[in-house]
Amino acid sequence: MNIKQKQESKIYAFIKAVDKQYFDSFINDGEICLQTTKWFRDYEEQDDNIGDASEGAIASCAKDLTFQFAEPILSYSSEEDLKEQFKNIKFSDPISSESFNLFNGNNANILSLYAITLIKTDKKEYKHLVSKKFVDEFSNHRFVLILNPKIFISRVAKKLTDLGKSPKGCIVNYYPSDSILRKDLTDFDKREKYSYQNEYRLLFNDINPQMQIIKVDSLSEIILEIDLYKHSYWGNFGDLKLTIEMDFKTENKNTTA
Repeated sequence: MNIKQKQESKIYAFIKAVDKQYFDSFINDGEICLQTTKWFRDYEEQDDNIGDASEGAIASCAKDLTFQFAEPILSYSSEEDLKEQFKNIKFSDPISSESFNLFNGNNANILSLYAITLIKTDKKEYKHLVSKKFVDEFSNHRFVLILNPKIFISRVAKKLTDLGKSPKGCIVNYYPSDSILRKDLTDFDKREKYSYQNEYRLLFNDINPQMQIIKVDSLSEIILEIDLYKHSYWGNFGDLKLTIEMDFKTENKNTTA
């Protein structure tokens, strides 16, 4: 399995929002749902925090993009003829677009997790502030702190591998929502508006993916239910004393040391 961590960062824990009706199954049976990129694209119309119309795009521009279309070249007799036709080609009037996404037909199943990370440092203590926006957007969910991210990811990856899938995982890279056309995007690239989610994702590609539900057995020994509205949490995570609490000051700030 291919698991990467960007910026030489270490993952100390995950936070996962679990739908209330599936919470017991998640804890007791390790029941996990991996939705498709198409599902996330379509879901933006209902909820643009969870859904993302640009999910899975290989190229994207957030605003102020202008197109021009040309008449097709249907045939040519030689390279010289082709070059001549290019010189004389007629373009349409400019067409403005608020945003643009290009897809190549690839699809994937995705497991999303909020990652508590820290770039390699000599610090012994660290306070991580979770954006209130992240917690607020999952109003019908309960939250868990995954205390051993390595074990959790290994269990999920093994189950997917046993099913014949090829899982890969990485911390998501966020790109600005500006007028620059960004190309060569991957399933691990998302718009900057989602950066408060601090996402780590595990996924696998498939030709015709459908929602995938797996079970990895009880997770009770590596999971703690948390309520960041009411409590702060701290503990020793290997070489680091970690404190986790809600950032009530701003919805967009993610972490502080």
